[in-house]
Amino acid sequence: MSAKDNKAAGYSTRPNAQRQRGISRAQQLLMVALGCIVIAGVVVLTGIWPKEAAVTAEPVPIAPTVSAPPAEDMPPINVPEEPVSPAVILPPEPTVEPLPSLFESDDPVRDALADIPLGTAGQQYLMPNNIIERSASLIYLTAQGDVPYKLVPIARPKAKFPIVDDGTQVVADPDGFTRYDPITGWIESLDAPALVDAFADFLPLFREAWGFYGEDPNYFDLAVIETLDTIIATPEIDITEERLIRKEAVWIYENPAIEALAPVQKQVLRMGPRNASAVKQQATQVRALWLTTLADRS
Repeated sequence: MSAKDNKAAGYSTRPNAQRQRGISRAQQLLMVALGCIVIAGVVVLTGIWPKEAAVTAEPVPIAPTVSAPPAEDMPPINVPEEPVSPAVILPPEPTVEPLPSLFESDDPVRDALADIPLGTAGQQYLMPNNIIERSASLIYLTAQGDVPYKLVPIARPKAKFPIVDDGTQVVADPDGFTRYDPITGWIESLDAPALVDAFADFLPLFREAWGFYGEDPNYFDLAVIETLDTIIATPEIDITEERLIRKEAVWIYENPAIEALAPVQKQVLRMGPRNASAVKQQATQVRALWLTTLADRS
C-alpha cells in the first residue's frame, strides 16, 4: 500500500514512528540497567573486586638502652640520717631480800612494823616471840567465831557486865558500853593500809604457820576474809531492849536468835551500837585492802 493509500485509509505514519522510537529508548535503558546488575553480581560472587591494601603497622622505634655508669662513677646519694635517740637508762630494780625462816621471823616483823604507830597495846603484842604463829592462831579462832581473849593485845574489861533490873525484866545497862571505848579507840587509830601492806610481805610465812593446823596453807588467804566477814555480818541489834535470863553464873539473852550468833558477834554487840559500828567499819576497810593486796601479789 502506498503512502497515498495509507493516507486515504485514514492512517498516519507519524504517530507510529514516534511510538517505535519511544519503545526503543525504554528497552535500551532497561537493558543497560539489567546489564549493570548482572555485572555487579558477577563481581561480588566471583570475588574479583579489588582488595584494599593491607594495613601494615609500622614498628615502634625502641629507645636505646642506656647502661648505668660504673659504681665508682656514680655520685654518692645523701640519705638523711635518722636522729639517734639517747640510750634510756632504766633505774635498777629494787632488790628484794629473801624472807627469813618462820622461826627467825620475829625481828624482821618488828622491823617492818617499827614505823607504824601501834599504841601501847600493839607494842605489847609484838613483845612475845612467835608473832606470825600467834597471829595465825588468832585468825584461826576468830574465823570459827570464837573470841581469842588470850591472844588479843587488850585485856577484857574487869568490871562485871552491868544490867538494869526493873523488877519485871533484866536488860543490859547502856552505861556499860563505855567499858569498850578504849578498845574501839585503839582499833580506829590503827593505820590499816600500812599494817596490811607490812604483813603481806610475810604472807608465805603466814601460810606456812597455817599449815600447822592441818589446813591447806593456801587457805589462809580466805580465812582472813572469813574472819572479817564474821565481824562485818554482826546484826545491828539494840541489846538494851533484849531481855536477859540467868543461866548458872552468867547472863544470856532470852532471844534465841541472839544466842545463836557466833561468840565474836555477841562480843561486838556487847560493845554498844557506836563501838560496834566503828569496829565493823574498820573490818570492812581491812577486807577491801586485803583483797587488793592478794590481787596485786597473785
